[in-house]
Amino acid sequence: MANRSTIERLCGMRLSVMAHAYADQDGMPGIDGMTFDERLAQMVDAEWDGRRANKRAKLLRQARLSCPEARVADVRWHPDRKLDRSLITGLSNCTWVTDRRNVIVTGATGSGKTWIACALAAAACEAFHTTRYVRMPQLMDELAVSRDEDWAKAKKRYATCDLLVIDDFMLEPLQAREARELLELVEARYRQGSLILCSQYGPSGWHERIGEGALADAVIDRVVYNSRMIHIEGKESMRKRMASEG
Repeated sequence: MANRSTIERLCGMRLSVMAHAYADQDGMPGIDGMTFDERLAQMVDAEWDGRRANKRAKLLRQARLSCPEARVADVRWHPDRKLDRSLITGLSNCTWVTDRRNVIVTGATGSGKTWIACALAAAACEAFHTTRYVRMPQLMDELAVSRDEDWAKAKKRYATCDLLVIDDFMLEPLQAREARELLELVEARYRQGSLILCSQYGPSGWHERIGEGALADAVIDRVVYNSRMIHIEGKESMRKRMASEG
């Protein structure tokens, strides 16, 4: 019979899942035939699995994905979208995040760029990588301000995570100061973490939107180097398709 004092002490040490597993062993079929090591292993496994599940949930919350429900397993492989199934499913193993490589997702408005990016970001969270999602306008608003304590915190938050997702990348031309802030952020992340960039434009269309030739070259070189490209086509908006499916 489970000892109440032991359960309370386990809970006091924040081993609540292990405590519940210990209590649940009472009356469990076959429990009398299990050795002490087998019973202990069962409780430890429960605590281990519970902590990993909690960590994944925390990483997903902290990522603040715009499509938190997106998962690679639920990608719509409509023929007209011309998605590379082997590429996208391969990226879901997240070795590219471990290797600090980038992914660039391009396509027209409504093609589902954000959803694909969030699905890959969710996979990164499942693999215990720290992840952040931000739209380019919001990112520039946070970084292109006076360099005070809040600026330093914002830059650190975006520079040090394992994976940074920037949506609406290069949707609008950058001001000179914004371009310099972008270069500093990209430089801080270069060889330190991965990027997913969602854009209506491919890298060839970024140069004039960044401006200042040498600066634009520096940003594009660091971003495109070792990047995998996902281009989404499609005859119909995914928003319209999903609404009709629902």
